[in-house]
Amino acid sequence: MNHIPEILIHETLSMPVLGLGTWEMGGRHTPDRSQDNHWIDAIVSAIGLGIKHIDTAAIYGGGHTEKLVGQALSNFDRSRYFITTKVSGDNLQFGEVLRSAKASKNRLGVDQIDLLLLHWPNPATPISQTISAINKLLDDQVIRYFGLSNFPVELIREIGFYTDAPIITNQLEYNLFTRNNASYNRNIESEIIPFCLKNGISITAWRPVLKGDTSRVNHPLLQALAAKYTKTPFQIALNWLVHKPQLMAIPKMSSEAHIRENIEAVSFEMDKADLSQLDALGI
Repeated sequence: MNHIPEILIHETLSMPVLGLGTWEMGGRHTPDRSQDNHWIDAIVSAIGLGIKHIDTAAIYGGGHTEKLVGQALSNFDRSRYFITTKVSGDNLQFGEVLRSAKASKNRLGVDQIDLLLLHWPNPATPISQTISAINKLLDDQVIRYFGLSNFPVELIREIGFYTDAPIITNQLEYNLFTRNNASYNRNIESEIIPFCLKNGISITAWRPVLKGDTSRVNHPLLQALAAKYTKTPFQIALNWLVHKPQLMAIPKMSSEAHIRENIEAVSFEMDKADLSQLDALGI
């Protein structure tokens, strides 16, 4: 089993810098059962190779992805693995959050959800109502921790008025080429990440390697560094990412070769000068 470096969050929770993303495993927004065995095998392979954190969501495959995660983990020691799931931004009213979390728990087949994220903000629902539900889920031990996904600074500040529970992470679209202008958020690197780090909130990068977009990794600097370290350009991009403070990445990995490549990507050190050159790509 490979060792994946970990970060310590709020001095209480240790999390690996590399986890498994499960978007499109078992369908997009509705169930697709045609490759269930393939996806279960992929999750099991990831676990066997050292992955301990699996990220999913209530909306993935219309809930079917959570079932696949639960099936894949059913023969393992549950205490050794960490599951993150999310309540949809369309279901942030008090009762909707409670029902979504309990349904996710049942689909995952667990006694408690390790980390529940609010998938995206919803201006139609007062955040006070949503966080009231989160507080109840924490009190009732339906969830161990909570966090956010795609949340801007002003809403993170507001959440602090309604709970004393620590925000574990803010999951953001972030990678070498997506710095401040992403699908949901702006000013990611210039405002959101610095605010989160100042307040002890880790960052989880979704789409950390641009969904495998080969056109972007043809950049001369990436090619040069890949040659220098005998790695692929994608490994260079992922390594740069996880060497950021308090940052985790959750790429989708669907084959043993892909899993091994990504684990290897977080297991070597680049020179500080090379990391600085990569930093400059976003300027």
